Amino acid sequence: MYKASASVTLPTSIIGSLPRPSWYTAGLGSQSFLEAMMNLRYREQYEDAVSVYLRAQETAGLDICTDGDAHFDEQISGMSWQSYPLTHMSGFSTTAEPTPYQMGAGAPRGHILHDFLEARVLPKITGPVGPGNLEYTAMWKVAQRLTRKPVKFGTILPELLAASVADEYYKDPVERIWALSEALNSELNDLADAGCPVIQLEEPQIHMVPVRGKPFGKLDTGDLVKVFNNTVKGLRDKTEVWCHTCWGNPSQQRIFRDVQSYQPTLAALNQVDADAITFETCSSGTGDLKAIGEIIKDKKI
Repeated sequence: MYKASASVTLPTSIIGSLPRPSWYTAGLGSQSFLEAMMNLRYREQYEDAVSVYLRAQETAGLDICTDGDAHFDEQISGMSWQSYPLTHMSGFSTTAEPTPYQMGAGAPRGHILHDFLEARVLPKITGPVGPGNLEYTAMWKVAQRLTRKPVKFGTILPELLAASVADEYYKDPVERIWALSEALNSELNDLADAGCPVIQLEEPQIHMVPVRGKPFGKLDTGDLVKVFNNTVKGLRDKTEVWCHTCWGNPSQQRIFRDVQSYQPTLAALNQVDADAITFETCSSGTGDLKAIGEIIKDKKI
């Protein structure tokens, strides 16, 4: 349902995150967002950071703003994007341990991508996964009351979360992905019910299949479309849904030596239940633009 961009031909926005101000020293850690907001120092710094982010976007003339992902802590290469859900959803251990990433290759020591992978010290799944203390609605409300512009809220998708953690509960990684999908769907429907005008699902691995192979050796592009659509079920009747795709650039570093292309999977991406798809073309260049325009027919780009 087009809400924030209903009458906008070329809606302008950012993906989500913005650089953390040097004075924003308070950290969330594993405590819940609402619990942290009881602390005077955290609340002041968090709300000040969100205000700065919103003013910068308004000054730039963006149509749709974000809260800059202000709930993320300072972690190497922005890894809080993955670690925040894993330390706030239910069904996870209270202690963390080094966790190898289960998709993609490593990088040599001294490379930022090596540090990014080495720094994965995360809890493991020990029981049924649930939304827990994600509290996306509370975060969105803080930002939306500080601006008249529509505020978009984004979250990582389940296949990437499933690849980041050890699992002592689910028998199969595909079962783990679907459990995470159901948990996220519950949280996102609460967010939509609260009035969030745009919800963004970040980084389905559909376009990565030709490059990296099937996630866990099992999921093809059609399976990943089903995971995406399950994660957003019920949302498009209530809010505007965006699908964000990119080639992965932790600390602004390309993770592929060769230029990649979206073209082999555009037909699959055209099947996701989204109102808009964002394509990161800094890494892949302009060569895909004609094909994107020809194949993605019923969504904003």
